[in-house]
Amino acid sequence: MRLVAHRGFDEQYSANTVAAVEGAIPHADMIELDIRRCASGELVVAHNALLDISIDGVDQVDDLTASELAALDAHDGEGIQTLDAVLDSIPADVGINLELKDPEITEQAITMAESIPHDVIISSFDPDALRGVHPEANTNVELAYVLGATLDDSLTVARDLDCAFVHPNAWLCLLTGVVADARDAGLAVNAWTVDSRPGAWALTRRGVDGLIASSPHVTDWIK
Repeated sequence: MRLVAHRGFDEQYSANTVAAVEGAIPHADMIELDIRRCASGELVVAHNALLDISIDGVDQVDDLTASELAALDAHDGEGIQTLDAVLDSIPADVGINLELKDPEITEQAITMAESIPHDVIISSFDPDALRGVHPEANTNVELAYVLGATLDDSLTVARDLDCAFVHPNAWLCLLTGVVADARDAGLAVNAWTVDSRPGAWALTRRGVDGLIASSPHVTDWIK
């Protein structure tokens, strides 16, 4: 069972920070990070496009430079960091899930992912972020399509996008046959966001391959 730290176990730490990543590393097989592009062109680790605080009235991530974002006291004294800075804090034997929040950054994200030694999953809710852009064969990078609360034709989309994974909402895994259907389609399943031990237990019984969890304690029952 793969344990993926959702934004660096965001129930325990400020999401998407170096501190969260460092706290998650001893417990997680993989770290999930949300990424966007800032005004100076670097990829930065941030979930929301809109900031809670501003610089001279500017509060959009993509309107601020990497240095301006790093200078913000956005998370317990830590500013929004570049993806490079966060990756530097992750050992090579810990995997990385980069969730794309902007379909325009896919090629840049894959180029960066292929340059590091980690196993990497590039994921997105937006099929346009994954469409037509495929990692080179035999690299460390695979694709995942993120599913919301309804199934529709999502597994067909994932197959068409040449994904290795689907990342369904945990309730979708529990209330529908998506896990079995994904397996039949040759897709591995990482369920999100898991925030309780009973939920983790039930998802494991369903046969998911990984848990994208808000806390490492959701898997305490396994030990």
